[in-house]
Parts: sequence; C-alpha cells; structure tokens
Amino acid sequence: MTVAEGILEGAVDLHRHGYPEISDDLRTPVSDVDDVTTCRDAGMRGVVLKSHVWPTIGRAQMVARAVEGIAVIPSITLNRFAGGITPDIVEMAVKQGAGVVFLPTVSAASDLARGGISARIAGVIDRFDPARESGTRILTDDGDLTADTADLLDVLDDFPVLVYSGHVSTTETIALLKTGRLSDRYVFAHPDSHSIGARADEMVEAARLGAFVEICALGAYPQIGRVTHADLAGMVRLVGAERCVATSDYFFDWSPSSSTMLQDLADGLADAGLSRRELELIFRDNPAHLVHNHL
Repeated sequence: MTVAEGILEGAVDLHRHGYPEISDDLRTPVSDVDDVTTCRDAGMRGVVLKSHVWPTIGRAQMVARAVEGIAVIPSITLNRFAGGITPDIVEMAVKQGAGVVFLPTVSAASDLARGGISARIAGVIDRFDPARESGTRILTDDGDLTADTADLLDVLDDFPVLVYSGHVSTTETIALLKTGRLSDRYVFAHPDSHSIGARADEMVEAARLGAFVEICALGAYPQIGRVTHADLAGMVRLVGAERCVATSDYFFDWSPSSSTMLQDLADGLADAGLSRRELELIFRDNPAHLVHNHL
C-alpha cells in the first residue's frame, strides 16, 4: 500500500466549483451529479459546492437528492452579484442550509487590484468592467474593520459556519483573525495563488491566529502552473499539517474529476515526503472538523 492509497476514504472537499459557473461557456468536464457520484464512489464523505456568482443552496439540494451517500454542502460567496457583505443575506443563506460563507472573490478590492478572477470574468462577461468596480474592502483606510464587516461578524457569532477568506488581501485576513471571532473556523484560501500572493510569514501568522491554510490541487496542474507539489508540501511543513486542508478547486473544462484532482494532489504530496498521518489530517480530519455540522 502506498502512502496516499485510499486517502479519499472519508475525505471532504471544501472548495469545488460546479456548472454553470460565470458563463455557460465555462464548462466542467461532466455534470455536478456525475462528478459528485465519482466522489462518493471514491469513498469521500462530503463536498462543498462553491460559485463566484450565486448561492449554491438549490443546486446542492438537487445534487444531494440525486446522489445518496455523500454530503453535498451549499455555500454563498459575498460578491456584489449575490448581495455583497450584507447581514440579512448571510443569515438567510445560513438558515437555508449554507455551511460555508466565502468572503468576496471577484468583488474583493484586492482581487481587482491584482487582476485575479475578476480579470477572467471580464474576459467572459462583456458588461463587467473591473475598472468601474469600487471593490469590497474589509478594512477602512485607518485599518479598522468596516461597518459592514463588523455587522457580518455579529451575524457569524450567531451561526457557527465555516468562513473562507475568498480573495480578500492577506492584511485583511490577518485583521479578521486578530479579532479572535473566527478562530478554528476560517480557511485562508490558496495563499500561493496570484489572487492572494501571501508571504511565508503571513501564512504562519494566519495559522497561529487560528486559520487553516488551503493546499489547493488546481495550481499544480500545468495549465495553471503556479506551484509544484513539492512547493505545496513545503507549505504544509511551514504551518503544520494540523493547520492545513486539501481541496480541489475543481473548475475548468480541462480538469480531471474533482476526486481525481484530490488523489493526484495526495500522490504528489506523498512523493514530496508527507506522511500518511499528515495526509489524513489535511484530506480527512481537518476538513471534516470544519463542516462537521453538515456531514
């Protein structure tokens, strides 16, 4: 038995896009039902459906009815399209079953400044112009939480859901974590990505303050090519496997199935020297802990 063999038994993918996402033209290789079926058949315990654009509550309910034996967890991403950082929208989504709240991605001021997913959307949606977007900020110019963000934290105090950093800046992530109100239920999303660009010391600080650092399969594929499996293993060693989660970030038409992406990642991390126990933590134990109320 290899180090990574069977690692998907009981695994949970916290970051999986579905179809449609952004545009009908941006297809995934297969339908959500077929892909989630593959996840279940691989032994996975759950998947989170994410969209940059719409809440995935209805989609998750339909997929869950079609695919028994695996938890299909809905989410909301607080972009302008879905209402932004608005307390009643967050409360409504959570009361309808959302298990994960993603902070802004395409609408984040940081993403717009860095030319992240906002630039890709601009290439697909004619009427979306990043230059005309004001951008959502978590902090004021003085470094304090914005009023909207303070209201959001009040809502999240009442609902123990998982919060994902989305594409807000590393500075904003650190400021949120320093409040102590999201400790042990916050994921620092793909800090190695162009959308984030975090330094090693910032990843360490985020983990110290109670975040889990995302180790994302997508970036290691040659079509993206931003990182190697050895680089990702280095991130795990940097902050410790007990503070990491492995995800697919399944999205594009060239992607393997999301479960294959996770297995490829596990194999690559094992080849880079991670132990079986480290893999169990980042693929199984930590993700399941973060969404345990929805499994």
